[in-house]
Order: sequence, then structure tokens, then C-alpha cells
Amino acid sequence: MKYQSFITKLLALALICGILYHYQNIAAARAAVVAENEAAVAEAEAYNREIQAENQRREAAAAGGSGAAGSETGTETASVYKDGTYEGTGTGYGGPITVSVTIESDVITAFEVLSHDGEDPAYYAQAEALTETVLQKQSTDVDTISGATFSSRGILEALNDAVDKAVNG
Repeated sequence: MKYQSFITKLLALALICGILYHYQNIAAARAAVVAENEAAVAEAEAYNREIQAENQRREAAAAGGSGAAGSETGTETASVYKDGTYEGTGTGYGGPITVSVTIESDVITAFEVLSHDGEDPAYYAQAEALTETVLQKQSTDVDTISGATFSSRGILEALNDAVDKAVNG
């Protein structure tokens, strides 16, 4: 009984140290996931810039004289993407996000998130606004939603994965 208060405080201190140690491990794991996601986003953005540059080169070539000859001979310019519906997966804050993208004549006509099981509902609800932005801009080169950055990146990563599957080549 003489040392009961001391032992209680010692156990509380040990418990607090254990919790802090566990929290540090979780924080380190999340930091690694964040770094991995940022690298994937940078890679996807670089790929998008390449695709956009290729599209601009094709448009310039079509407008630079080959368009008139193409219409006289009846040939059409090659599509960048195959028509169809494609699924892609990306990593959001809480885990995998799966999307479906429908492409017709090089235009994204539909974009839908199929699953986002691990995402926090509040963050995902904000990030879902990306679907409309992507359809309007016809590009994955859009800003992420502030406050839902990781969910936004997951959606864009999944979209890029689906669009990659549609590329002619």
C-alpha cells in the first residue's frame, strides 16, 4: 500500500510511452504511403503532359495542311484512344479506389467511381467533385481538392490507370 501511488503512476507512464511508440510507427507508415502516392502522382502528371503534347502535335499536323489532303482522300486521323469502358485502380488515403471510364471518339463520356471502401466519407465526398471537373476539362491534369488531397490523388491515379488501358498502340 505504501507504493501503490508510485506503481500506478509508473504503469500510467509505461502505457503512455507504449501509445506514443505505436503512434510513431503509424505516422512513419503513413508518411511512406504519402511519399509513394506523391511519386505516383508525379509520374501520372508527367505521362499526362506527354499525352497532351502528343495531342497538340497531332492537331498541329492536322491543321498544317494534312487536314485538307486527308479530307480529299477520305482518310481520317488515328484515334488516340480505343472506344470502350475501362476500369482503373488507384490508392487513396484509406486504400484502393476503383473507377470506370467510358471513352468514345477520344472523348471521356462517362467517369464513375465504382469503389472507395477505405476512404473517409467526409473526404471522399469532397474529392468526388473531381469527376465533373475531369469531364469538363477532358483531362486528368486537374487540381486536387483541398482538404481531400489523398482521396483526390487516388481518384486521379485510378483514372490515369483506366485511360492508360484505352491508349491505341
